[in-house]
Amino acid sequence: MARQLQFPIRHTRQSRTYSPAEYSTEPGVIIPVTGDLFKNKLRQRNNSEYYHMVDAYLSYDNTFNHHHIRGLVGFNYEQDYQKNLYSTMMDIQSNNLNDFNLGNHTEGVSLEGGQYEWALESFFGRVGYDWKGRYLAEVNLRWDASSRFRRDKRAAVFPSVSAGWRVSEEPFFAPIRNTFSNFKIRGSFGSLGNQAISSPYPYIQTLDLLQQNYLVNGEFLTYASVSAPTAGNFTWETVVHGNLGLDLGFFNNRLTFAGDLYIRDTKDMLVPGKTLPGVYGAASPKENAADLRTKGYELTLSWNDKFNLAGKPFTYGVSLALGDNISKITKYDNPTKDFNVSQYYEGMTIGEIWGYKIDGLFKTDEEAAAYQAEIDHSLIAKNILQTATGKYKGLKAGDPKFVDLDGNGRIDDGEKTANNRGDMRVIGNSRPRYNYSGSINLGWNGFDISAFFQGVGRQHRYPDGNAMLFWGGYARPYSSFVPEHFLDDVWSEDNPDAYFPKLRGYAAQGDRHLAKVNNRYLQNTAYCRLKNLTVGYTLPVDLTRKARIDRVRVYFSGDNLVTWTALKSKYIDPEQFSTDGSARVYPFAKTFSFGLDITF
Repeated sequence: MARQLQFPIRHTRQSRTYSPAEYSTEPGVIIPVTGDLFKNKLRQRNNSEYYHMVDAYLSYDNTFNHHHIRGLVGFNYEQDYQKNLYSTMMDIQSNNLNDFNLGNHTEGVSLEGGQYEWALESFFGRVGYDWKGRYLAEVNLRWDASSRFRRDKRAAVFPSVSAGWRVSEEPFFAPIRNTFSNFKIRGSFGSLGNQAISSPYPYIQTLDLLQQNYLVNGEFLTYASVSAPTAGNFTWETVVHGNLGLDLGFFNNRLTFAGDLYIRDTKDMLVPGKTLPGVYGAASPKENAADLRTKGYELTLSWNDKFNLAGKPFTYGVSLALGDNISKITKYDNPTKDFNVSQYYEGMTIGEIWGYKIDGLFKTDEEAAAYQAEIDHSLIAKNILQTATGKYKGLKAGDPKFVDLDGNGRIDDGEKTANNRGDMRVIGNSRPRYNYSGSINLGWNGFDISAFFQGVGRQHRYPDGNAMLFWGGYARPYSSFVPEHFLDDVWSEDNPDAYFPKLRGYAAQGDRHLAKVNNRYLQNTAYCRLKNLTVGYTLPVDLTRKARIDRVRVYFSGDNLVTWTALKSKYIDPEQFSTDGSARVYPFAKTFSFGLDITF
């Protein structure tokens, strides 16, 4: 029997100092910056966390007459308690010293608190069996209870079963075993629960004490505010996973293959329910409102071998891996597929991106004016038609030509339903597709080389309005950063085939025309990255042994050395851009290291 007990206690202290600031827009005029971030104050946060975890299990393992039986039963309990204290002191008399004694003790003190607690209890068991390593089976059973659900919805049972058959271990397989080394068929089916919700008390409404900014009878009014209504009756999200796998080996397992096909159904997804009427007065609460089905595959192919080269053994290995999946909503209460009701609807592919189609840039002012007279652009080009002045008002040469796909004489998003979204179509998907990796290993006469590649075959992202590394002046004209050769990509009379349109400030922000998702500026963040390259040399043993050293190896290692990408920017990391459309993330750094390993 094994057991594990953990009772860590963590204390965290954070301190922030806010100082006044000034700026000037013209010589001799100094203006103080207003806003909460520039008030003279010191703010500290003290956090105490008490985490308790108990893990106990009993295992059994025995073999008799080629029958191998193993079993395990266990118990797990986790409990976490956190308490926060926020304190603020105004009018700090120093920009260098951080202490509450330097502040205004009569009017400049504020205190805030907060605490929460959650617990998770689990019982689990497993029984496995195999005969001569040929026929394999295993059954698992879990019982989980979470404090995040109300008492009658707190517990759930999650079973699973798996089986395998090593065909290559059968007697009839012996004649071809040297060539066909391994043949294994396996499958599994089971479920697991998910209770990951941000709030520790999502099923109950809470009261918050707030203070008004105006006086009542000479005092500030304190009142209690109730949180938004909750669904209350939700419970575990259940993930049901079915998998069929195949393992193959050839030529004494020099060539190996592993393949998996799977279907994963997420039942009773914890998502906001359908949008409620405005008179409800609150956002839709989370509930078990949707089902999701994911279909995918994972493939791995490897070759490892060796031969003599110039009288020395040369070893090498190559491995490739590829995986892909697609997820679709299979149940949700939005029969009209109305995007005003919810972003979910039955048949929806998770990650789909809707956008307009752009058919190039206008060649002349006359072409643009004729198209403006024919097609109403008032919904998607307010900054051009209404805000712009002088020679910039109205569609001009170099502006993007949005296509009226539904032929109604107006560029719009129709009834905002999946069946009628006007001129918008699904133009991409934000989920990564065709995840792949590859590795190469070589070794000869003390030299060793290894390289690891990783990438994504297809993934789309439309740059946010603050993606200045992509948009440049189309986002914020005052930005101190302008991409090198930016103007080479901007339309002008001398550059009519440019990638970017006529330069209009802030065009990618707010409700302006480049902020409207479209196919021309939708980015494919597919990439291939050399994640690591290592080159080493191990000195001959005959030399190191004389110095009573077992092994000496010198090496060079580099990380993130090269990245190939379809993204139309050399300043944005494609892997990070897929999760942050503003690209305000510090990019992965290229790392070079040299080392010496000595073993005595």
